[in-house]
Amino acid sequence: MIVKVKSFKRPSFKKLLEYMLHDNARLFDESDKSFVLTHNLKGEDIEKWVNQYKENETHRLRKRKDSVILTHEILSWHRDDTKNISLDKMQEMAREYIQKRNPKGMYVAVPHFDKEHYHIHICASGVEYRAGKAMRMSKSDFGKLKKEIQNYQIEHFPELSKSIVAHGKKDKGKVSDREYNYKLRTGRDTEKEQVIGMLKTCYKKANSRDTFYQLLNECGLKTYDRGGKTTGIVFGKNKFRFNRIGFTEDRIEMLNIMHNKQKELSELRGNSNDRVRNINR
Repeated sequence: MIVKVKSFKRPSFKKLLEYMLHDNARLFDESDKSFVLTHNLKGEDIEKWVNQYKENETHRLRKRKDSVILTHEILSWHRDDTKNISLDKMQEMAREYIQKRNPKGMYVAVPHFDKEHYHIHICASGVEYRAGKAMRMSKSDFGKLKKEIQNYQIEHFPELSKSIVAHGKKDKGKVSDREYNYKLRTGRDTEKEQVIGMLKTCYKKANSRDTFYQLLNECGLKTYDRGGKTTGIVFGKNKFRFNRIGFTEDRIEMLNIMHNKQKELSELRGNSNDRVRNINR
């Protein structure tokens, strides 16, 4: 799950809320149902919410010119998880996000669908409800929040396996200036880009660490070991270590975690079906 937060120093509550509720991208299911999740807010219309947000801002303890009045927060999932996600799952994760973010804040959350992926827009107050304490997060707090909400998703919705993000990891899959100039000069992908592309394809298809390595070998990417551990692949005359091209140990191990979670769910469903059959007999 990707989490983004944009801060505003002006009280643009109405503009953001109107976009969230009235834009064409707002998500409705086949029964024309959606959801609007509110927290520490009363009423069911934008004007009432805006007035409450603004009134709450008057309780701010420390007032500065550059104070953050509201934040626009977005939770989004990979387009390859479209078939596995639902409004109910999105609403549950929005609730959990609010609890982990700061349950003392004021929130409105609405689901959208555009650019081929599901996401939730959240309008959050700049200060806690009736307390006046700023809702700001440090960089480390934000990093912790992203990991916690993703761990919740993995535990409760392991089927959303394509939306796992290596939060806190630097993007080591980026090309260097030399590689970029090569691509600009020749019009061809660099070896690193070709390798990363094949790794991503195999990763999407894999359901465990072993099948990931198997798929790599089938694609002509021979894995190699170092210290008794598989650490990279050979492509042409060059070796590429996984952790240097964006595929960390944690990211690869996540395949096994997801595989075990799905296996547990399948066993639980199987046991449930057995009980139903026994009762019917």
